[in-house]
Amino acid sequence: MSEREVLLDVQELSVDFRIDRKTTLRAVREVSFQVYKGETLGILGESGCGKSVTCMSILRLEPEKTTRYPSGRILFGNQDLLTLATKELGKIRGNEIGMIFQEPMTAMNPLFTIGDQMMEVLRIHHPHMEKGDAYERCIRMIENVKIPNPQRIMKSYPFSLSGGMLQRIMIGMAMLNRPKLLICDEPTTALDVTIQAQVLDLMNQLKQEQEMSIIFVTHDLGVISEMADRVMVMYGGRKCEEALATSLFQEPLHPYTPGLIRSHPQPGEKRERLEVIPGSVPALKDMPAGCPFHNRCPYASDECKETFPVYEEALPDHWVACHHWRKAASHG
Repeated sequence: MSEREVLLDVQELSVDFRIDRKTTLRAVREVSFQVYKGETLGILGESGCGKSVTCMSILRLEPEKTTRYPSGRILFGNQDLLTLATKELGKIRGNEIGMIFQEPMTAMNPLFTIGDQMMEVLRIHHPHMEKGDAYERCIRMIENVKIPNPQRIMKSYPFSLSGGMLQRIMIGMAMLNRPKLLICDEPTTALDVTIQAQVLDLMNQLKQEQEMSIIFVTHDLGVISEMADRVMVMYGGRKCEEALATSLFQEPLHPYTPGLIRSHPQPGEKRERLEVIPGSVPALKDMPAGCPFHNRCPYASDECKETFPVYEEALPDHWVACHHWRKAASHG
């Protein structure tokens, strides 16, 4: 079997937010992962676990004045995106790496038409493209995301479209320049089930045709199980488990992961009430020492409260950071 080609290599990434002159909070702690060419990496975790901050940091989209990267490298090809000049990074944003944001209404400029904004995405990275060619590409992409009457949509303003339609426009814009990597932060939240299925099929089609890679952040385990080749689970700003999707759902090792799985409805399963993980994700200012999950974990010991566990390959291609993963797996 040939060696897989690494497209993105995130190494020991930490992200700090400066709240005021005296207060700095760490949102992401020494997170490492790779994205291979032509694969989809799913990222799971409750709100506040660091998923979106990790994804935004890949393109340095967090506010520059209040964000620091005290450790880490983000290698895309032979370039470190954390140290790349802003002008050079601008050539990658929206071109080689596309991003779909969670809130389309805040990502779109209300003063310009959909057509103006889509054409601008092409003009920035393809300044010599004929206007007619750019227009036709935009029309085809609107059709691809299953929106009728694309000519009318091109003349419309964001406020005149529904949230679901705007989300589909955002997905189309992110894919206009046929990126090598598409980062999706809860991209199907505002879509109904039918349109969601069509959009996911489109992403998979483009992934196969262009060998595009995808990072897919979502709370929807059903979407992850269908879309992802590998899954990374985050909690408290740290990566706690990573495995092939089939392995992770069949044999989760970290105590947090089966809690996530059982808290979502499973196909063909009849339960009167879904299970709930006791407690909640700690705020950044209240992040405990040791393993951040210890105050919600049924297997926690004094060791868990004092030291973060070593990240180890517990099963082939299945990594976990837990002092007691063997005990958790046996009760899974």
